[in-house]
Amino acid sequence: MKHLNKLVLSILLGMSVLSLPTVASELERLDEPQQPKYKASVAVLVDYVATPEGMWGVTFAPRHFDPAYSSWGYYIGYAKGQKTDIAVPEPAESFMKEYMWRFGLSYSLTKDLSIYGGATAYTYETHYTNNIVHPIEGPGGEPTWEKNRDRDWGAEFGLRYNVYQGFTLGAGYDTRNKAGVFSIGLAM
Repeated sequence: MKHLNKLVLSILLGMSVLSLPTVASELERLDEPQQPKYKASVAVLVDYVATPEGMWGVTFAPRHFDPAYSSWGYYIGYAKGQKTDIAVPEPAESFMKEYMWRFGLSYSLTKDLSIYGGATAYTYETHYTNNIVHPIEGPGGEPTWEKNRDRDWGAEFGLRYNVYQGFTLGAGYDTRNKAGVFSIGLAM
């Protein structure tokens, strides 16, 4: 039994010594810089979110600069709607504003086609007067304005396609607003 242990130990030691050049060449190969699957770029896009009032915005979408993760990217965007008057009985006044932050990850399926998905933070503000004028201001005074703000979270997903030399089109869907998100821009 003692001879068998020495034999096994000798074989294992010999195999270890013989495999050292292979391990060294593997380590050298890992140290070599990897060629990225896709070229790093940043897309700057103008967005339209098809809510009832409509919102316009901008999105920045970098494709990852790390060669090991060149298929991955991320994005952040902001869209804002116009101030819209709300019909209320006179002499009251009221208007609403809406805006939305968008952020998430993207993954390149091919050189020109990528999918994206992420979260949206939609904010809806209502501004209104309470028809109360402070007695100190007198009959010509201004009424007090009040504001309500609601923030809801949602998700979005979509596609981006590089049509020609950086000209990029995008189409997506926002679950919070149940609305399309359409983008056009340039990738540099």
